[in-house]
Amino acid sequence: MCCDGDDDDDKIDFSNIDFPESRLWIIIPSWEIIVKVSTFVPIILFGLAFNLIIIILVAKNKSLRTPTNLLIANMASADFLTLLIGPILFMIHDFYQNYELGAVGCRLEGFLEGAFLVTAVLNLSAISYDRLSSIVLPMYSKFKLNVKRTKIVMAITWMIGFSFAIPLAVFRKYKQRIWKNFVEKYCKENQNVLPEYWYVLISVLVWLPLCSMVISYTAIFIKLARYEKRSLKKENLKSVSYKKKVTRTMFIVVIVFIILRIPFTVLVIIRGKNLNNPTKAAKIDGYFEILWYTSHYLIFLNCAVNPLIYGLNNDNFKKAFEHTTFFPCFKRKKAGKSTIKTVPGFCCWSSKKKANLQLRKVRDSEDLQQTPKSIVRTTVVLQFETNVSVIEGHQFRYRRDENYTAQFNEFI
Repeated sequence: MCCDGDDDDDKIDFSNIDFPESRLWIIIPSWEIIVKVSTFVPIILFGLAFNLIIIILVAKNKSLRTPTNLLIANMASADFLTLLIGPILFMIHDFYQNYELGAVGCRLEGFLEGAFLVTAVLNLSAISYDRLSSIVLPMYSKFKLNVKRTKIVMAITWMIGFSFAIPLAVFRKYKQRIWKNFVEKYCKENQNVLPEYWYVLISVLVWLPLCSMVISYTAIFIKLARYEKRSLKKENLKSVSYKKKVTRTMFIVVIVFIILRIPFTVLVIIRGKNLNNPTKAAKIDGYFEILWYTSHYLIFLNCAVNPLIYGLNNDNFKKAFEHTTFFPCFKRKKAGKSTIKTVPGFCCWSSKKKANLQLRKVRDSEDLQQTPKSIVRTTVVLQFETNVSVIEGHQFRYRRDENYTAQFNEFI
């Protein structure tokens, strides 16, 4: 996201001056490109996959649509977009000496990345607040997030994210400098506005979510500690085990966030101090470039691991993942003694139509005893239109809801 400024006098004519050959490199070496691409591809692929899984799970499972899970899905959406756009733009920026993204890229690069990252951390802060209000302040319902309030918060996070990133589009300008032997292209920042803005940005990207997590999780820890004392008097060891699990999770969340976000804060501080000091900047050029690459890489890595920390590490998400069909033509899973497998030919129209006809026969039967046993015992169609599965080895009782969704309850 960082883009170096330039304080040169635009009125100087460089067309009669050769660009210094010692500073001319055009593109980084091939081996360096291979190494950097190799480090980015895994986090891009896994990050996109994990975030997409979180989004699909919440979209397909109504039981997961709690305030916290909705915020996690909203954060996953922002992280997904960050990983879809950010690493590619960053690598193009990093590989070439010239700024190859052009005038549009100069305006949109920082704006889009900034908007998505701010949106994600605002959702992260909202998640911390939701956990705080649910565990520490359960009696104060007016402070708690319900589904309706959560949807409003989700929309607000996107509006604030894009609004907050507007300076990165307005105060950056694509420039070209014509040398005698080289055309220099760069994205120039407004040095009267953006240096201070970067400090505000890192406060939002790093210190706001970090403080919200520390405050919220400390309050939760204190609450659980008090509950533990009461539980120990009743010899309830389960609550002690639960407290250890929560404590371990909180510790991992905070430590991972600090490790992956603090380098970017250091980068912005060093860059801000040295923008107007070319001599000092030249002396730190080597490790500054390493810090520049590493800090951005860790930001993207954070977007990739968020779904693991906040979503797939949760038991409810794990259960939903086990029972959600992502690829209905190939999924096969064992559930206890019963076998759940894909209906052969589900991907073709005729089998799907046949399955819906079988479902209609069951749905139209007002009395379970009148339902053909071959349908009840052999073929049960679940979630028709989206997810057709055959469950063998059990008897099921049909219950029709007001939305005509097929629901079956197992009975002995």
